[in-house]
Amino acid sequence: MHTLIRRFTFSATLLGTFILFAGGSTPGFSQSQSINGTIRGIVTDASGGLIANATITITNLDTGYHVTVQSSDAGVYIAASLPIGTYSVKAEAQGFAAVTQSGIHLDAGTSATVDEKLNAGSVATVVEVTSDAPIIEPARFDMGRTISVEETQNLPLTSRNPYNFILFQPGVSGHPNPENGIPRTVNTNGLVDRVNYQLDGMVDTETDRYGLRLFAISDSYVREVQTISNSAAPEFGNTAGIVYNVISNSGTNKVHGQAQYIWRPKAASSCPLLQNCDLTAVGGKVKPDLHVDDFVGNLGGPVVKDRFFLFGAYEHLKRANPTANTINVATQQALIATGVSASDFNTAPQVQRTQWVDVRGDFIINKKNSAFIRYNYFRNNYPFNTNVGGTFAISSASDFQDRAHIIGAQVITTFTANLLNEFRGSIPYRNEHHVPDALTGPGPAISIAASGSFTAATFGGPAVNGSGDKYQEKIPSFNDNVTLIHGAHTYKVGFGFQKNNDTQLADIFTQFNFASVAQYISAKSGATPTAYSSVQASIGQPGAAYHSVFFDLFAQDTWQLRRDLLVSYGLRYDQYRAPTPPAGEPFSYTQSFRTPEANFAPRLGIAYSPIPTTVIRLNAGIFYESTPTNTWYNPLYNNGAAGTGSFIATVSGGGACSPSFPNTPQTVAANCLPTQSIYALTPQFKNEYVWNANLQVAQQLTSNDQLTLGYTMTNGRNFQFLRNLNLINPTSFLADGRPVFSTTVSAATRLDPRFNNITLIDTGSNTSYNALTATYEHRLSAGLTTSASYTWSHSISDTPEANSYEFSNAIEDPTNRKRDRGPSSVNRPNSMTISAVYTPKTKFENKYVNGIFTNNNFAFLGNFTSGDEQNITVSPHLNNDSLSSSRPLFVGRNSVRAPKIAQADLRYTRTFATIKERFSPKLLIEGNNILNHTNVTSINTTATVVTAANSPLGPIGTVTAQPSFAPTSSVLEARILQFGLKIDF
Repeated sequence: MHTLIRRFTFSATLLGTFILFAGGSTPGFSQSQSINGTIRGIVTDASGGLIANATITITNLDTGYHVTVQSSDAGVYIAASLPIGTYSVKAEAQGFAAVTQSGIHLDAGTSATVDEKLNAGSVATVVEVTSDAPIIEPARFDMGRTISVEETQNLPLTSRNPYNFILFQPGVSGHPNPENGIPRTVNTNGLVDRVNYQLDGMVDTETDRYGLRLFAISDSYVREVQTISNSAAPEFGNTAGIVYNVISNSGTNKVHGQAQYIWRPKAASSCPLLQNCDLTAVGGKVKPDLHVDDFVGNLGGPVVKDRFFLFGAYEHLKRANPTANTINVATQQALIATGVSASDFNTAPQVQRTQWVDVRGDFIINKKNSAFIRYNYFRNNYPFNTNVGGTFAISSASDFQDRAHIIGAQVITTFTANLLNEFRGSIPYRNEHHVPDALTGPGPAISIAASGSFTAATFGGPAVNGSGDKYQEKIPSFNDNVTLIHGAHTYKVGFGFQKNNDTQLADIFTQFNFASVAQYISAKSGATPTAYSSVQASIGQPGAAYHSVFFDLFAQDTWQLRRDLLVSYGLRYDQYRAPTPPAGEPFSYTQSFRTPEANFAPRLGIAYSPIPTTVIRLNAGIFYESTPTNTWYNPLYNNGAAGTGSFIATVSGGGACSPSFPNTPQTVAANCLPTQSIYALTPQFKNEYVWNANLQVAQQLTSNDQLTLGYTMTNGRNFQFLRNLNLINPTSFLADGRPVFSTTVSAATRLDPRFNNITLIDTGSNTSYNALTATYEHRLSAGLTTSASYTWSHSISDTPEANSYEFSNAIEDPTNRKRDRGPSSVNRPNSMTISAVYTPKTKFENKYVNGIFTNNNFAFLGNFTSGDEQNITVSPHLNNDSLSSSRPLFVGRNSVRAPKIAQADLRYTRTFATIKERFSPKLLIEGNNILNHTNVTSINTTATVVTAANSPLGPIGTVTAQPSFAPTSSVLEARILQFGLKIDF
């Protein structure tokens, strides 16, 4: 602990010294971290001369919150860390008429530039100007955007999942999630799922693998979403990809709220993709009932006007997502004859029930202090969530239960007009696990392979990886930063801390595997009690509890070099401290974990405005990725120690070690157990980081339209990859140079003969990403809000991805990772997203015609991308490395692509009337994939190759039959329609 304190003190001193050496003469700008905003501008007279010592009063029109600042000698004023909302800006100076601009919309993490021009005249004269800040954002450095309240409240969202909005920002592509989880296969700067999820600038990122959110959020309390996809300031970190920050709603001086019910009947959904719902056809299935009932309500308002506000929200979602099994009639009849219940082959009653609660209180304590505190609760009961549908009968399935409690708070203290402090902290807690359902069998699980006229089937109890697992995480965290506006500069220094308390338990199961129904009948009848192919069982204590510590420090300065030139520079330091392994670890690499200590990340940003309607942005810097905690959990859990739950014993049937069916192997003789495989972490472990560089040219087309063209380059270093450490002494080589390893287990052929495979978590892989982007934005005017972004990109990497939610594959050749150099799994050369909200403004003399054409709202989401990269693989392990998936000879990684994705979602909202100028009843109809495009995300890529030496067809690994490339699955949905009634007030 003393060592940690010394290192922390040294880093803080270094960063403090960095600040003290900066200097200058006119005020600058600092972008407020994550949740607040800044209003800045220049005060001039009618001739353009600068006005010093003008008094600027900035007032939040929603809450009455206000601050007063003075313009500098250069006429510049800055008000930092303002709560988001709608503002008025009033400028006063002796000998000039006061000017007030109102209707200034301030979004999270943005800087609104509001210049004030004063005319000579009486001080008592006030000129009201109603206008928003320029859309061009001349003080913005990073790449990203804010998804406005107009969009979050109106865009189609059949999933009820606001995380899907992550796809609608420049340079990002991926697939929306139909439920409450994360979007899938997200491309973030050419990387897989590198996302820092936040709620109100506080922790919402699950730490075990890349790209997971910690808890689900409800659209009922989302106000807007701030996204940063490239080249952020030093205050942002813990990701090499993007920041996705949801801003929760709050109360104001005006009572506001909504009540909403959404309904999805069975008839409104098309047959799921790749499923045959024609009962007259062979293999036809009954169309599943994707029914939805969703109740939403929220209410906000003042408790004490201008001082204390409350906001609360509640949502209850019931969603049916049944998945029919594919066990054919012949197999069902044969198993029913053995005593299996006929009801076991019904479609599982898979109905998810989810609830959210949000309560937030905002306080204007006094002129110098404001705060908010927020509590969130999430509950998800999802029966038949795992091992359901397809070849699984009802008795093999497991339920999923998920709970989360979150407390978050913020305090802003304004010491003077030029010195303020932001403190933010939260304690999120999540507990998720799989448990047997009431209809789950008592076990053991029985899995029968397809043979003859019989299909595969699994039934009888929780199947492999189905029940008993648990993930529990609590992350107390805080960050604090101080902003000082002085002379030419806006300084900002801060630090953050989070402690990750993790408990992970693995599944407990026993499963008998049979080659045929006949084998199962023979074993069940007692004729041949060991007729199974194998029995698998988890042995020992399954899991590990551990904690890790993440902390950071940063210092940055934003320097207004000239009126048209703004420069931001700074330094960030991150450290991700590893847990201490328990004593007695059997393998040397798991007896201690290295914590890298040199994670310094310089950043630079330049914003140049040659003319008022053009901004050129140039940004570069280093960004470190926080260590996924599975980097430590896997070696802690799969460590090779006696009695650990990572040991899955697989015993072949028919031998002396085989228990008679259905007896489960509670204890297994040592001589019957296979050699255990383990995980290890390289002693030379380093944290991943990227070099980011971004050039953008933003052009204001009209007061509410802008076009931004950009180029992005990201080069990654020290990325994690997996390789088999326990393979040595190759006996031969494939025709393309890959070594073929010995299958003999001895001290001569194993680095450590106590173990079978040793999966080493190694670092050193490199990535490269280049992209051209074009983004058009139309700010709300004439009833229309629009954002459209096109990205042309290319992403390559040295190795397959490791430790992400969707990918964790070992390299093809453990002796040479560059053999795997190829396109990344998220390499999508073309990607285009569109979002639009439109309320037509019409006026007809006939009141009936006018009633028809007014009060309509149309919202659209479009997601059009290249298909996903796919690997051509073969079933045998050509090089005798059972960790990796082998490819045919001379076939590179990710060499084929699934079909392109084209998804269009639409929502129509009709307002019937406005009652007493307060209540607006509405009807809404929204559709997902309204064109019912068959969006396939996986295809068959298994090839047949030569496996015997001296074959006339060619050397081992030669393709003899190409893959079918037929569609196999999709994470996306067919067309879905749902209907709603809503009252806004």
